[in-house]
Amino acid sequence: MNEISLNIENVIKNILPSVIEKGLDKAGYIVENDAKRKVGVDTGTLRKSVTHDVEDGICYIGSNVEYAPYHHEKNPFLEDAIQENLQEIMNCFEGVLEDAE
Repeated sequence: MNEISLNIENVIKNILPSVIEKGLDKAGYIVENDAKRKVGVDTGTLRKSVTHDVEDGICYIGSNVEYAPYHHEKNPFLEDAIQENLQEIMNCFEGVLEDAE
């Protein structure tokens, strides 16, 4: 392999995943925070339970509260938070390739 091939392989295997995870984490915070603003509040338990986590290149956003799915049926706070912030989410990945250098 030549030097260029080795550099590209290094970027793909070692650098790019961590840069993408940073973008996913930023996007997760955006959606998490907006979803917390949108969720209905009675006791505040559901609002406090909304979190995000990035694992293996996937951003998980949700709640572990038992009644969260039922509340979400009537008030799709997570989907609304994603849809209303699509541009900001995409901006989290702007410059990913430049950051990978």
